[in-house]
Amino acid sequence: MNLLHWIFTHQRHCFKLAFFKSLTKIMNRYLLLFFLFLANSTYAANHCVILQYHHFSDKTPALTSVTPKQFDDHLEYLQQNDFHVIALRDVALSLKHQLELPDKCVSLTVDDAYISVYREAYPRLKKLGWPLTVFVNTEAVDKGIKAAMSWSQMREMSKNGVSFENHGFAHMHMIRKNPQQTDKQWLTKVGQDIQIAQHRITKEIGIEPSLFAFPYGEYNPVLVDLIAGMGLTGFGQQSGPAWPDANPGALPRFPMAANYANMKGFITKVKTLPLPVTLAEPLDPLVKLGQWRPTLNLQLAPGSYSKSNLRCYVGGSDNVDISWSDTRKDSVSITPKFDLKPGRHRTNCTMPSNQKGRFHWYSHNWFIRKKDGSWYDEY
Repeated sequence: MNLLHWIFTHQRHCFKLAFFKSLTKIMNRYLLLFFLFLANSTYAANHCVILQYHHFSDKTPALTSVTPKQFDDHLEYLQQNDFHVIALRDVALSLKHQLELPDKCVSLTVDDAYISVYREAYPRLKKLGWPLTVFVNTEAVDKGIKAAMSWSQMREMSKNGVSFENHGFAHMHMIRKNPQQTDKQWLTKVGQDIQIAQHRITKEIGIEPSLFAFPYGEYNPVLVDLIAGMGLTGFGQQSGPAWPDANPGALPRFPMAANYANMKGFITKVKTLPLPVTLAEPLDPLVKLGQWRPTLNLQLAPGSYSKSNLRCYVGGSDNVDISWSDTRKDSVSITPKFDLKPGRHRTNCTMPSNQKGRFHWYSHNWFIRKKDGSWYDEY
């Protein structure tokens, strides 16, 4: 056998091997989705609660941290109460194709790839055999920032149930268009930031991301369309379960940090059901200048609702006006009775379900600039 023939035969063999390995991975993923679809309807649902973490430490800022003890308590509760911890990619595929997910579905995610993920979260989840999704802002990793994981650590984790997805390159405020920029310049800059991270993760981990988490949870309809055009499913930081009718460009996640991670609240959140909102207006969470009391209009799917039990909060306050429409069935408007300060806010609405101890939940973002049009300070 001459050298050229050997090289040709060897390359063909490697190609076949790589092809069948890739095919096996695809078949395994869709087999999982198939079995989820076949789940007994008594134990099936059309939603999943996605949890969002940052730090796992008692030495990092409380605003973005859970302590290792809190995380242990979270995991213990999920384990002892028969929750199904499912990889986020599989959740996204199930929602996209309207496949049933098991009831008590939870997916674990982390933003920013901090070192405590490797030191604290990863060993615990590896021991349990549970999947984790980490959204990586790649500039911090490439610069070797002490607080961030290394690519080597992430490659190790990727072999043990951890997926790495796109969180942008520079962790930029993507909705903050510079007054000197044209719309095209702004979108080009944002698109380049996302593509750099896409390239770096693919090169270092060997798997191309299919999911994207907006830094700071800030987005607008234009950015949602941008990532959809890139073939990415998007995630925000507003709370509530993800379900097929939720915006696939900014799916909700429950932030887990500080008081938002206490066990009473945690138990309530992992048991939530979606409030069946079919239309939420305005679509753009960026509030127009001079509007300090934004109104959220929700259209619910046809159903029998306990309207008097709808509870809504804006910025944590229940000082809001809730008005059900007389002309549009199952339509409601929610307006704060006080001025919101510049910054990020949410309108959170809950309603008791017919299942004891479980609530329907929906959340909507508001991004409010200062009176002069400048942006709020980071916090």
